[in-house]
Amino acid sequence: MIEIRFIERVKEYGDIIERIEKLEISEEELITRLKAKLRFFDGTVLYVREVWLNEKVDSYSYYWLRSDETVIIGWDNAPHHQRISTFPHHKHIGDRIDISSERNIEEVLGFIRAFFG
Repeated sequence: MIEIRFIERVKEYGDIIERIEKLEISEEELITRLKAKLRFFDGTVLYVREVWLNEKVDSYSYYWLRSDETVIIGWDNAPHHQRISTFPHHKHIGDRIDISSERNIEEVLGFIRAFFG
């Protein structure tokens, strides 16, 4: 069910996503782990990791990389940057850690779509 929901959410961004290169889902009792690699039309990729608990995303990381594997922006909610006002939600831009209002795959893909113009 989570796989279908993920694919449906991603399909809405077919104007920027060239293809889903990888999609892995593992399930254990109440926990589901999702990993995906999305390829954009410009050759950049988005690595997606979501951990679902009771049908809701509990933890996430979304890392947008150039074709040479350098990070453009990485979003996650790992609880290790307590000084950020949006703690635990934050984004990595180069060496800088910044606040993040993007907290799910739709918001990240919306940000990337807006970036592409």
